[in-house]
Amino acid sequence: MKKVAELMDKDVKKEQEHYDEAWRRGFVVGREEYGNLQTNLEFLAEINLLKPSDKILELGCGIGSVVFELSRQGYNITGTDISREAIAYGLKKYGEIKLQVQAAEALPYENQSFDVVLSFDLLEHIEQVDKHVSEVARILRTDGYYLFETPNKYSNVIWETFHTRSLRWRRYHPSLHSPAQLRRRLSKHGFEVRFVKMNLISEFTIKKLQKLGPVGSIIKHINFRRLPLILQTNLYVIACKIRD
Repeated sequence: MKKVAELMDKDVKKEQEHYDEAWRRGFVVGREEYGNLQTNLEFLAEINLLKPSDKILELGCGIGSVVFELSRQGYNITGTDISREAIAYGLKKYGEIKLQVQAAEALPYENQSFDVVLSFDLLEHIEQVDKHVSEVARILRTDGYYLFETPNKYSNVIWETFHTRSLRWRRYHPSLHSPAQLRRRLSKHGFEVRFVKMNLISEFTIKKLQKLGPVGSIIKHINFRRLPLILQTNLYVIACKIRD
């Protein structure tokens, strides 16, 4: 297996420094999660595709909370993240789980090494997104799954522009996709795609909605499962590798 440094180009190393600093700032104020952990775990439980014999890889695992929960359930799972700070923190917090520092654009694993690849709130951060999807397809066995979540382009552009009162979200979300764009991109790399509507209201989202005032109070009562796919704030995806 190649060393991480051998697989990271100059731009990716710059990204690593950026995310290391972001995690450091977050830890200072007690922030450990940047995604909807509760709903992500509910998604995995609901689709019921993970098998005890599966070899699982999570990309962009942060401090490894999903890895910890699935390891506790007996699954063979390794987590990777570009941030050295996040991985170090996760190993200290959770102990003996498998976490590695690794970018998601070039993966140091043999072809067809995994049955399942996971990622949550990762795809939108990757500039070289075709390279990433190609690498996921390469390391997955045929009929393996890429199970992931990413913000819906249509809703996220509105939210981030309102929240930051600027367009600086383009810096940290360079690869937002609509449902149709995701389907086309994944199909190009040999995946068959299904979307799963999830009810996103959790402690994590309620805190975010509080920033919207009265509008947020209305949104938290919406049953997102009843909305059409194009109006989902986050896209939960089952991508099955059907060809090399």
